[in-house]
Amino acid sequence: MKKFLLSLCLCLIAALSAYSNNFPDTKHKNIGTNDKISYDSNTDSWSKKIDRKAGNYFVKTKGFGDFFDYNDSNGSFAFSTECEYEFIHNNNFIGYSNRNMKFYYITYINGGVSKRELTKDEVESLFPEYKVIALSEFSEGTSSLKLKKHLGNLKILLFNDTDKTFDNYKFSSGNAGFEQYDLRGFLSVYKQGMIQFSGGATSKQNPMYVLLIR
Repeated sequence: MKKFLLSLCLCLIAALSAYSNNFPDTKHKNIGTNDKISYDSNTDSWSKKIDRKAGNYFVKTKGFGDFFDYNDSNGSFAFSTECEYEFIHNNNFIGYSNRNMKFYYITYINGGVSKRELTKDEVESLFPEYKVIALSEFSEGTSSLKLKKHLGNLKILLFNDTDKTFDNYKFSSGNAGFEQYDLRGFLSVYKQGMIQFSGGATSKQNPMYVLLIR
């Protein structure tokens, strides 16, 4: 019995560890599957506080691929944000798209959603623990950027201020040490070196970005 309980505890710890690595360690908790959120169109505000009698809430459910759907209180499909990471902050519904590497303010209008891209300043205010780096900051000639790493990990958030998309992009390196999350632009660097951010063969349509951590 003791061996069974010990094995069960180890499995639970492993499961929690695996889950904790899915999303960055930020104060903005990802809205989970089957979580409920409500929207007030009069104030254009979102909340996790649900008035069940009013019936104006949505339930997050697994959708197609990596996306999630939101059903209304009757169980019918209402909308999809096409984002992998979503949270509510100051009554704003915010989503992050891996493909676009962008954050969006999401508004529910006429039975659908409208999305506005967040600016770099807005992203920096949401994630002050990360160094937010715009892709336009990389050198045009070498597609590289030098960064200084001080004591502790260097947390980086790549901000896409271009019209490019990043379907198959990932970080790779032969010498630098880092932790990558399921969110494509988030990175935690714990060892100096060179880090490439690329997807397949380098080209104008699919360029490689290089981070030089010194």
